[in-house]
Amino acid sequence: MDGKTLTEKRGQQHRVTLDVVAKHAGVSRSTASLVVRNSNLIAPETHERVRASMKALGYIYNQSAGSLRSQKTKTLGMVIADVSNPFYALLASGIEWACHQQDFLTIFADTAEDGGRQKMIIDRLIQHNVAGVFLCPAGDNSADDLAALEAAGTPLVQIMRHVSGQKVPYIGPDNVAGVQLGIDHVVRLGRKKLAFIGGPAGKSSSEERLEGFNQGVAKHRLKVKKDFIKTVAINRREAMEAALVLLDRPDRPDAIICYNDLMAFGVMLAMQRLGLMPGKDVALVGFDDIPESALWTPALTTVSIDARNIGRLAARVLMDKIANPSRTPRDIIVEPELIIRESCGESFAAA
Repeated sequence: MDGKTLTEKRGQQHRVTLDVVAKHAGVSRSTASLVVRNSNLIAPETHERVRASMKALGYIYNQSAGSLRSQKTKTLGMVIADVSNPFYALLASGIEWACHQQDFLTIFADTAEDGGRQKMIIDRLIQHNVAGVFLCPAGDNSADDLAALEAAGTPLVQIMRHVSGQKVPYIGPDNVAGVQLGIDHVVRLGRKKLAFIGGPAGKSSSEERLEGFNQGVAKHRLKVKKDFIKTVAINRREAMEAALVLLDRPDRPDAIICYNDLMAFGVMLAMQRLGLMPGKDVALVGFDDIPESALWTPALTTVSIDARNIGRLAARVLMDKIANPSRTPRDIIVEPELIIRESCGESFAAA
């Protein structure tokens, strides 16, 4: 033997990282980080398991680097559910603008509606000691990701969706009221056979917009066939395929309310294939009011919730939470507005 310790030999070959320790111990990187800092937020048995892995692997904690990491940053994490949806680009621009006014930099990440990807992103943001996080939750285990941020002491706000039972501020629209606005309008135009193409279960926005549909048709004492309510992935193709099934039947609906504008565009594509005219043959209402909705032919009637404004409000809440950690922020629910265009059929009803 040359007299060098196992740790010294390993140090010459390669440095054992905290990621390696976390994998060896079967915990997240953020949990391992809390253990090396002797956080009392971690269970004793987890402490023991991580410490045992550190010893077995010869991990040495860099105290000076840890001290630098513990300093506050001026960086915020923005975790969005689907960057391919133009709505989230508008939301992000509102967040970015408001953060820039306070000299904060935002790191943008897209989960693509993947819960596993979201967990990885959250772990990385904690590692980089961001000052706070904006999160549009995706996946069934979002509550665990919120808990990880809380354990790391990272301020958080939820945008557009929220996880039930969590004491984390939420900024988003009144989804129930928004869908009801669309129903009230098409019913006023004489439509009675309503259908709904909604997003997948398990997301608060999907559940609330479906609840808005159910409440809206009940308010007008309308009977809705069970198979007139579809839940599909939030994209044009699946909405188009669901609409083809609904519209290619003798008892087709005379109005369709959609979860969002992208799905309404998918319904319009289905109508084109079947030779139907949106507004004349079937009334159509979207949700979000992205810029593209005014450019389609016919233009899309939709529920506006002002994405940029929601982003600015979320930034204000998060930065206030960072500056005043003891203050309990309140949720902000944005009131929707119906933007009436051609696809609902008002021009045909007035003719």
